[in-house]
Amino acid sequence: MARFLTVLIFVAVASSANAAVDIWVHPWLAPMEKAAVRPSAVPEIIALAVTPGEYEPGAFAVRSDRNATLAVWLVPGRGPGGIPPDWCELHVVESLADSTEPNRLYAFSLPVDVVKDQTRYFWLTVRPPAGTPAGTYRASVRVSADGFEQSVKIACTVLPFELRPAKVASGAFMAGTNLPESYYRDMKEHGLDAIQFFWGGTGVEISNVDGEIVLDFSRTERFMRRVAAAGLKGPVTFSLGNDHSLHYERRIAEAFGFEVITEEKVGNKAVIGPRVTPELDSLFVEGLRQIRDWWEEMAWPQELVILIYDEPTERLLARCKQRYDLLKSVMPGTRVYGVVMNRRTWAESMVDQCDIVVSNGDFLGCLEVTQNYDLGYWVYSFPLRAVHVSRHDMGFLPWRVRAEGAFFWMYNYWNYDPDNCAVYRDPVNPGLPVRSTPWEAIREGHDDLRYAATAEWLIGRAPTGLKQKAQRRLEEIRMSVVPNRRRRAPRGEFHDEMSVLAHYSEPQRVREELIHLIMELLGEGYPGDKEKNWEL
Repeated sequence: MARFLTVLIFVAVASSANAAVDIWVHPWLAPMEKAAVRPSAVPEIIALAVTPGEYEPGAFAVRSDRNATLAVWLVPGRGPGGIPPDWCELHVVESLADSTEPNRLYAFSLPVDVVKDQTRYFWLTVRPPAGTPAGTYRASVRVSADGFEQSVKIACTVLPFELRPAKVASGAFMAGTNLPESYYRDMKEHGLDAIQFFWGGTGVEISNVDGEIVLDFSRTERFMRRVAAAGLKGPVTFSLGNDHSLHYERRIAEAFGFEVITEEKVGNKAVIGPRVTPELDSLFVEGLRQIRDWWEEMAWPQELVILIYDEPTERLLARCKQRYDLLKSVMPGTRVYGVVMNRRTWAESMVDQCDIVVSNGDFLGCLEVTQNYDLGYWVYSFPLRAVHVSRHDMGFLPWRVRAEGAFFWMYNYWNYDPDNCAVYRDPVNPGLPVRSTPWEAIREGHDDLRYAATAEWLIGRAPTGLKQKAQRRLEEIRMSVVPNRRRRAPRGEFHDEMSVLAHYSEPQRVREELIHLIMELLGEGYPGDKEKNWEL
């Protein structure tokens, strides 16, 4: 049997009589709170299954009864069974302000200050490179302060298989796209292939040249070249407007001197945009024609998708249908993204004006609508306030509801919500993104999709008897994911939802069951004495 498993972190705790500093393993999916004290029951081992080339996190916490300065460093293992330094990254988890909880990762080389009675967290990322043989590899992290020293021992045993590509496209909603290429490379490393953004993020400039509409794609081309260089090959969605502000049409109105109406309220929001006229319709279509021609001329490999109005069901449904018909007159092969939020009835109201239904609730009801009308199906969520929810909503949730794509809000809405984004700007080096703990969880969610795809791939190649048994087991695992426990997202509107899980370790429970199934399909068996993450 090939050796299989994991990253193990063992903490040897000093006696409380001598220790001014306390250190313990912190399950990385659990909330990180400054006020947290050492739990009465502390897991001694974190077991993280690692495949060659896969990133896998772990975490530990440090708390002192006095102000202290910590030295924290990685001690590589020795010999062929040692973990080389280039497998590991170690970060301290910082917060935006004293009043907020830690959620962003910073590399460090100098000693780290610990404030009296305030817990600090450290984040370890281990990545055995592709081709690493199965087996156990070791290293440790050491923490010292004022003569006090403890070691966090790491044992990384690599799984004897590599992951298949995910069948679900993972994507982010972006507030702006004028970012260095390093951000897009980081997206790719986190499993993302698809992006969506406000009209302003397209970089397209609209001008009136002698009464003709002219679109300038200079900024758009620079952005798309960064996307291509980073290897993102999934759908790129241009958003023409949201549920009340008609951004693309407003830019046309500004260029051609049309009045922009702001007083007409529908529901509880004013619709901000020009009145529908034949002249506006003609310019609307011609602009889309130029977008189509430019996309084809540049031969971008990504699929171009258009979102006409985000969430149009409450006040823009009739106008959105008319715009859909105009779009199809000039872009018949371009799919239109239709956000139906969290109601099957809203999905049914949009089947004549979208090609992809995009929901953030009532997932199974919306799935049935897409199956009845032969439409694509994507899901989205607002998960970034909880690490475990970020992983679930971008991982096993879309797998459970058979979605083709999964998006989250919001990658970089820094000016609106500076503590609820996937990444942040580094104040010292703006060219590099500061990663958040939910962003790392999104990568784990994408890896969860890859584990599911690996199991499906192996089942397709299994002998008949084993295939049927494994297929039944895979369906049992998929059905164990609960898609309908949802709540309103913080700062969101009533239809903006995120998942509620029975326990923060729920995604790890599902992954462990998939690993078990994969090992059976490989004929490797499953060690009976394996530690299980969901019990920690």
